Amino acid sequence: MEGLAVGIIGAGGVGVATASALVMRGLAGRVTVYNRDGGVARGLALDFMHGRPLLSHIEVRGRGLDEIEREDILVMTAGHHTTPGESRLDILHENIVVMDAVATAVESGELPRVALVVTNPLDVMTEYLTRRWSDQPVAVMGSGTALETLRLTDRIARECGVHPRSVHAWVVGEHGDSCVFLLDSAVVGTLPLVEFAAQRGIDLTPDRFAAIERDVRGAAYEVRDLKGSAVQGIGLTVSGLVHALAHEVGALIPVSVRVGDGVCASLPCVLGPEGASAPLWPRMTPSERKAWEHSLEVLVAANTSLPI
Repeated sequence: MEGLAVGIIGAGGVGVATASALVMRGLAGRVTVYNRDGGVARGLALDFMHGRPLLSHIEVRGRGLDEIEREDILVMTAGHHTTPGESRLDILHENIVVMDAVATAVESGELPRVALVVTNPLDVMTEYLTRRWSDQPVAVMGSGTALETLRLTDRIARECGVHPRSVHAWVVGEHGDSCVFLLDSAVVGTLPLVEFAAQRGIDLTPDRFAAIERDVRGAAYEVRDLKGSAVQGIGLTVSGLVHALAHEVGALIPVSVRVGDGVCASLPCVLGPEGASAPLWPRMTPSERKAWEHSLEVLVAANTSLPI
């Protein structure tokens, strides 16, 4: 862990939550926050380092976008949040301007080994950097539906009265409104979800499944409407992805990568120091397959707005 260098671009809510999770969990030897206003980034780093005696061995730095160095993992969090009534895709045009500026700044410094995109609309931004850096030695991936999958496993665990680590259930496709819930293949322990529920006398009706999907799909909007934006969950999720990329090598997590011609979306991938593996294709029912195809259609349409 001492040798791992992680950079975070953006000192907004998500960037700060990500830095906090990395620092508190001791997942890197060096964390650098880069921000358009370098003074804000340096102030944030200083704030963290005042608590250094309580931390594992770690260096926290703050820098401007004109000071980017090579990082093992560079997390892209800069961009606008949605406002009430907006979907993630509604902020595409604003955030592509931001991502272009960020990419230009990174190219003026040094490209990382792994670029981890968090900025929304996440899959479109991941596709943009995948295209832009296609001839560069950098692995591009997005945090994808990793957070939706955590939300789903937690929700199922509460319904079933078990620990979330005993639940294996996936959300794939867009990190957004068209994400796909693979409930038919969900497993609790060694049992299919429906069989576990039957043996335990838990009434998981179609209406109950629909409510679970609805709650998970709208979770980020609910947090946004209550407090302005969702930041802590994604910050912790990114720390989990960093842990998998650098330390828990071989973990299987749904992240956003190329899944077709010119389109990125989430499927399970094996994570390691060089980024995400080629995507693995889970079994889908006909209705899940139809939802997957719709999700890709949504993203392909959104990608037409990309400048490259």
